[in-house]
Amino acid sequence: WKELQTVVQPNWQGSRSVRAEGDVEEVVEDAICSGEWYGSKDMTKASEQNLVSIWKTNDADEKNPERSVLDADAMYDLCMAEENTLTALQGGDFCYKCAATGKCIEPYSLVLMARFHLTGNDISKLSTLAETVTCNDLRTSWTPSVQRKFTIALKICVNWSIRMVSGSEDNTITIQDTSITITNPCPFPIKFLPTVVDELFPSMDPPIVRYSSSYYATKNSEADITGMYEANENNAHDHSDNTPISGVYDTTDENFVTFYSDAIVGRDMALAVGSAGVTIVAMVLHTQSPFLTLMGLFQILLSFPLAYFVYYFI
Repeated sequence: WKELQTVVQPNWQGSRSVRAEGDVEEVVEDAICSGEWYGSKDMTKASEQNLVSIWKTNDADEKNPERSVLDADAMYDLCMAEENTLTALQGGDFCYKCAATGKCIEPYSLVLMARFHLTGNDISKLSTLAETVTCNDLRTSWTPSVQRKFTIALKICVNWSIRMVSGSEDNTITIQDTSITITNPCPFPIKFLPTVVDELFPSMDPPIVRYSSSYYATKNSEADITGMYEANENNAHDHSDNTPISGVYDTTDENFVTFYSDAIVGRDMALAVGSAGVTIVAMVLHTQSPFLTLMGLFQILLSFPLAYFVYYFI
């Protein structure tokens, strides 16, 4: 066993080659720019730490909401927010850029699917989709008829996704003694994930989308994650203005929450240390005894383990 651990065995590695970091990044870019990244595990899994934004309409929390992310003005706001955020990501070199355009690939969102819908769901147009259907074009083209057809397409895709995760992962249904094979009826040329709609969308009448999401293909080094967090804190990422939608940002691994929590803990510790200092001064002045002051501070410190035990276990 020691020999196996320390001595390279003949022919053990075969013909496999080790990819350089640049080669790995090129493979990732190819998968992203070809559209394979959309809807894949590499888009959603926590370890990839992709930037993601969650959107909601301004009346989403009301009992009877009327606004929908699918409305023309909301789609325009979402499109502009994504465009501005992509500009910030590209400026900080936080995203993967495609060779064909030199720009960041579009995020996975309702806007992307709407652009596909307006261009015949042709995946070959992916690299020029944003130029072919600009945000202004999207708003102009988004008539009630187009919105209605797009909503129907979304419902078909959502219902198919529900079928696929409900234990019926095959494409066959049986009616009496006859088996019928069904192909995926979702019209979009990329893998569909129901993350773009909220859980009540399939059952609402009329169907509206109160919550939605946008996934960005971003790099995941520590420097990139820190840079994106700082950019978000400086409002470089577009959150819209709550008329009719507003958004928040984090990564798929919730790095921004961690950074924010660490910063809050640091500030709270500074306050705790400051209050301890004031307490020590007050006790020394009152008791005129350093020994009693230290014993009093020691009693305060002894309360922390007990408080933690009660909080964590009880």
